[in-house]
Amino acid sequence: MKNNKNQYFPIPSLRENLRQRGNELTQRLSRSVGRLTSCDLLPCMEYGDEVAFQRSLAEELFYIQSCRNALERCIGNGGAAVRYRWSNGSTSFTRFRRTGPGQVKVSGL
Repeated sequence: MKNNKNQYFPIPSLRENLRQRGNELTQRLSRSVGRLTSCDLLPCMEYGDEVAFQRSLAEELFYIQSCRNALERCIGNGGAAVRYRWSNGSTSFTRFRRTGPGQVKVSGL
C-alpha cells in the first residue's frame, strides 16, 4: 500500500477511486464472511485462516475510509493527513494537499 511519491489527482476522480476501492473491499469481505465453513459435521480447522484474511480486508477498508475522510477534510481546509497504524506494527502516513481548483496532491497513498 505504501508509496511515497507525490501524485496529483482531480478531486472527482480521487473520490471515485477511493470509493470504488472501499466498495471492492466491502464486497470481498462480505463474500468471505458468507462462506460456509463446512457442509457436514466435521470441523473446519482452516477457518482461522479465513478469519485472518477477513481481518486484513477490514484493516485495509478502515485505511481507505480514513483516506476518504482526509480527502474531504482536505477539500474543506486545504490539507489533511492520515497516520494509520497497521496490526503488524507498521505505520502509513498519507498526506492530502489541495494544489488548485479541483486538484489534490497526495503523498504516501
